[in-house]
Amino acid sequence: MTPSALIEEADLHALVDGELDPERRRKVEDHLLQHPEDAALVEGWRRQNAALRAAFEPVALEPAPLSLREAAARPPAPPVGQGPIETGAIHWGRPGAAPRPMRKLDEIRASRRRQALASTLLTLVAGAAVAVAALLFLASRPPTQSPTLTRAATSYAARAGLTYATYILDARPVEIDAAHHDELLTWLQERVGFSRAPDLDGVGLRLLGGRVAPGVAAPAAFLIYQRDDGARVGLYFERAEAVAAPSGQRGQGVTVIEWRASGFAFVLVGALPPDAMQAAAEAAAAAVLTPPTESK
Repeated sequence: MTPSALIEEADLHALVDGELDPERRRKVEDHLLQHPEDAALVEGWRRQNAALRAAFEPVALEPAPLSLREAAARPPAPPVGQGPIETGAIHWGRPGAAPRPMRKLDEIRASRRRQALASTLLTLVAGAAVAVAALLFLASRPPTQSPTLTRAATSYAARAGLTYATYILDARPVEIDAAHHDELLTWLQERVGFSRAPDLDGVGLRLLGGRVAPGVAAPAAFLIYQRDDGARVGLYFERAEAVAAPSGQRGQGVTVIEWRASGFAFVLVGALPPDAMQAAAEAAAAAVLTPPTESK
């Protein structure tokens, strides 16, 4: 039985939720590199999670009203009146009348059911709104796409932008951090075929680490760098046969700069100012072309 046969849907969910240990995570991601349909499924779940966080996280982070906090901190009120005497004998009451504590419990349960129903309706409404927005977006697109648009959708820049959007704000954006630099380079050589992590300290960007992601036609590497103010950029690269001149584009506050070297396509993606992105891209390109220093 191959390792991929041992990967179940529960493993894919655990990968999206960040609940796998590093060894199991690598096996699952190896499986995704060999099974594009599962990789697309995982990517769709990550987008759904991001959409749900964007829709509900601001509400969850709102502070509770002062009246609710005061009610929670207030000690319970003493019982009103005299309760039944606990003698071990049967307590006879009016037929059909539930004791006061039981009536209160029923009221609490009914209130919780109403709250659960309201929460469910709110979730359904939000989901419907997202679905309607998606349908409107799809309806606004032309019914057919030219070959140029199809190629652009699967270009290195588009794939790099998707990888950036997926991982750049993640609490754990890398699989191997910069503290294990040698292990990272060996891993990149084995998985991607290129064992270089450009040093961008000269332009104020410190390497956090890297990960492997599905590429356009082969496994791709994604290195993440961070500035002192917390801003991050990603360097995406994978094997590419075609030769193209460096190019750049900017949209929605994100700059994308692409170039080719050593048989690989490189794409730098980030939300830094254009001049800072250009300086970082030039430094990365120079580092890629500089032969590695032999260790003595």
